[in-house]
Amino acid sequence: MANTEHTPDTPVHPDIRFEPTDVSSRGLVIAGAILLVAIWCIVLLLHVAFSFFSYERAQASPAAGPMAAQQNSEPPLPKLQAEPQVDLQHLREFEESKLNTYGWIDKQKGVVSIPIDRAMQLLAQRGIPAQKTPADLKLVPPTAGTRMTGFEGKVEPEPR
Repeated sequence: MANTEHTPDTPVHPDIRFEPTDVSSRGLVIAGAILLVAIWCIVLLLHVAFSFFSYERAQASPAAGPMAAQQNSEPPLPKLQAEPQVDLQHLREFEESKLNTYGWIDKQKGVVSIPIDRAMQLLAQRGIPAQKTPADLKLVPPTAGTRMTGFEGKVEPEPR
């Protein structure tokens, strides 16, 4: 192999250059430390500035209203359903229990709730009880081509 060391008598090409040393690690550490200190100074200045702005806003803003003083943690109704299928199942179970169970509605007056199937059986056996006719009821027999309803003079006609 040929000797590759540079000696004063070996020819040097003027367009070829190279870095004689590596990057200075000391300079790199100093630059990193300066950058870190600068970042922390900026963070500290921003914290001071936002604290000042927050204090100024609190001084300039009006006092909290009565609704804010209550500190309601729940939003107003209607609430969102987290599990609509479960809510629907609970509603149907509640309605089924109301339709198919016995219970007191007003114990003092003797009003009870009975299952709907039993109520329909009793109604079919006994029939629908007769209603008392009001004394002031006037029925008008309908005639072809008229609009007689029996409510004439009792209600106002619809606006046209």
